[in-house]
This record gives sequence, structure tokens and C-alpha cells, in this order.
Amino acid sequence: MRILHTVTAASAALLASGMAMAPTAAQAGGVGFTMGGGFHQDQAYYYRDDGSLTQGIDKQRPGNYSIGGELLLGDRDDRVLGIVRGYVSHDATLKNPDPKALGEDPDYGYLFPDVEAKGGRNVGAFAVGMQWGLWGDPNGFQVICNSLIGSGFWTTDNLEYALFQVGGGVSYNINENVQLMGSLDATARFRKEFRFGSDVWVSARYLFD
Repeated sequence: MRILHTVTAASAALLASGMAMAPTAAQAGGVGFTMGGGFHQDQAYYYRDDGSLTQGIDKQRPGNYSIGGELLLGDRDDRVLGIVRGYVSHDATLKNPDPKALGEDPDYGYLFPDVEAKGGRNVGAFAVGMQWGLWGDPNGFQVICNSLIGSGFWTTDNLEYALFQVGGGVSYNINENVQLMGSLDATARFRKEFRFGSDVWVSARYLFD
């Protein structure tokens, strides 16, 4: 968990530096509403019912969806903006493993926790990072990339994780104050090991004068 603590501390430091810009951000920056959806790697365990309790792993890719808010730091004319994103995410329910369908010996019986009865889980997540303008007009249509780090700092099953996101997309300013953003991000969660996934994010933002 040392890496999770390090990432969380780094996120807090980046947030603190962003808050130090608050007098500027009050006139240069923005706030937004964001939604995301995608999938992530997870796994369900099962055990051979022969006294040895040999463990097997069913690797799955359940879906997830998120809703939250954003704080933008920087001048809207700039190609580089700071992003502070907080959101609540829901991870879909895992399926109970079928060891025989996974190629296990059909002559044995198998035991496994009832993950379907457990249901999905809710996660409170926080990430900070940058939006980089690659091509186009920051006040019009722009091709962008995003890079963020953070953590799933609150989970209903007490399995918090470090979070890394990187991806690309577009932003479009409808007028002087309203911006729309969409991106496709690769996502990595880390708790003892990396688990990967992908998410689509869409945001509606109000930019300050």
C-alpha cells in the first residue's frame, strides 16, 4: 500500500498547489459536470473442494460508470489547463466463476464466494492532472490529451486503490463561457498489482471570465 499512499500524497500536493492559484483561478478557470463509463479488470476466486483448496482465478472485465464534478485551473486561452476531478463511481457486479467452463477438471467439486450476491460496489474517487492542447483553437475546437493521477480513496469493500488515467479527445467551446469535452482514456488501478481498463468521459464546463 506504500504506492497508494505515495500517489494520494502526490495528489494532495498537486491540489494544494492548485489551491494556491485560487486568486487567479477565480478569474481564469472554470467548473464542470462530468460523466464517465467503461470497464476494468477484476477477478473472482474459486477453490478445489478436495481438501487442498487449490485456488483458481476467474479474470473478468465488469463495467463501471461515474458521475462527478471538475475544477479547471488556468486561462481559457491557454493550451494547458489543470484539472481537479472528483466523482462517485459504481463497479458492476462480478459473475460467480464456472470452474469447469474455465477448463478445470470436471471430476472435482469447487467452492467460491458468492460474488453475485455481494453485488457491485461504490467508489469515491479523486484525481488531479493536466489537459494538454495538441492542435486547434483553445477557444474553439481543439484536439487534446489528458493525464491524471489520484485514488479510489473510499470504497464500500475497503479495497482502496491508486488511479492513473491517460487519454485523448476533443474540446469545443460553444461560446465564450461554455465548453464541451470528450475523451477516451486508458485507466490503471493499482492495489498490490495493476489492473487495466478504459473509460469514455464527457464534460460540460463553465469557464470564468
